Amino acid sequence: MSYNNTNNRIAIFAHFDSHNVIEDYVIYYLSELKKVVDKIIFVSDSNLEQHELEKVNNYVIHSIVGHHGEYDFGSYKRGYIYAKEQGLLNDIEEFILLNDSCYAPLFPFDEMFNQMSSQELDFWGVTSNPAGISIIDNRPVETDLKHIQSYFITFKPQVFLSNGFDSFMKNITHQETKEAVIAHYECGLTDYLVKLGFKYDVYCKLGSQIRGAHIHNYVFLIKKERSPFLKRSIALNKYPKVAYPFFLKNLITKYTTYDFNIIDSDIKNNSEKIPILKKIFLHSIFIRRQIIRINFKHCKICLFGHWFYLKRRANEL
Repeated sequence: MSYNNTNNRIAIFAHFDSHNVIEDYVIYYLSELKKVVDKIIFVSDSNLEQHELEKVNNYVIHSIVGHHGEYDFGSYKRGYIYAKEQGLLNDIEEFILLNDSCYAPLFPFDEMFNQMSSQELDFWGVTSNPAGISIIDNRPVETDLKHIQSYFITFKPQVFLSNGFDSFMKNITHQETKEAVIAHYECGLTDYLVKLGFKYDVYCKLGSQIRGAHIHNYVFLIKKERSPFLKRSIALNKYPKVAYPFFLKNLITKYTTYDFNIIDSDIKNNSEKIPILKKIFLHSIFIRRQIIRINFKHCKICLFGHWFYLKRRANEL
């Protein structure tokens, strides 16, 4: 079954830019998203001038602009409330929450939607993380809470029309730290919906095995699983444990349909500068993580993106 009928989808696109601009990669993202989504609501946590908003007028039906300080979920909340009040959630098949933290699509969105939308799922995403965060005594604590990563999540009517979903979205409030946002809303949303009995899956399976695969193993996600997304923080040197890879241009031009000039322009305008020796050091760590990773807690070893158990698990004995 093909789901190319864009009349069946509405998306809330969360935007933030510290310079109060809309970058070219966002415009391209929206232009490609419009091919598979009928209506896009653009919500910016920045104070954008009218001339900036004009850049996306051809792709969005409504813009909500103004700094609110509630991160992406605050933008998701505002977009959801607007869509519901306008009756836009009636008679649609999928409701999408996504943000501007990625370059996308590296591959046509049709590939992902045709595979995932036809499955018997209540909601789905691109990658999941086998670890999460909880806030205990006002401090972030690592947990084993598996969750969909919130840069792209799609919901079916049984979810987005439910009272539970409505309650969750409307009760999103300001959090003091990004870790609290992740704990309460990114991890919290998946956990909350699963406890309500909803079923989910993700497009890229590697993320369910490796913590932070969308960052540490993005090469495999792109080459092996054709992930349409590349986290912008990788290219801009904003993730401290991942150096900007020297082979990124080759990866994008050889294996994807994305115009690397868009990424290159963003790098020149916004990338953080890292001394060459530090870049080489971080790069060597990144390469090592692509080849081998060891999880002592669960007695597992990862070789070239594939996990193997070092000993049989207790429940298999």
